[in-house]
Amino acid sequence: ENEAATVWAILDRFGHRDICEEIGIASSGSRLHRLENIMTLDLPIHMRFDDLKVWFDAVPDQPHCYNVCHPPRTASIFVATLPRRVQFVSHRADLPVPNPRYLNVHATCCRIAHMSGAADYIDRILRDMEEAKVLAEDGGDTE
Repeated sequence: ENEAATVWAILDRFGHRDICEEIGIASSGSRLHRLENIMTLDLPIHMRFDDLKVWFDAVPDQPHCYNVCHPPRTASIFVATLPRRVQFVSHRADLPVPNPRYLNVHATCCRIAHMSGAADYIDRILRDMEEAKVLAEDGGDTE
């Protein structure tokens, strides 16, 4: 819940209040899980997408076509598995492809994180969270 509030605040501060309203910040994200905001990705790509290590840059004059991007220091083994370009398509008019504005905001966040050095800080926080022990509700160890 705290992470969601941070995301909403960042979107608002970067001038994307319209996205907050569109997705439904006022109604607890009630429109968050809709097809325009969902993609099915292979697990390793999905994890890097969530960690701001993979993003999609729109190809000019080619609707729903994107270059697959990553930071320069990305492991070459992972990069070799990535396609250079993807085209989102829907075979049914009632099933939309991912919203280009949402993908653009994600790409911008990725670039800012890597240019500012924040990506390394985020990695450290995520690693610390994974390694932290969590107590059960009764105060005992969860393992």
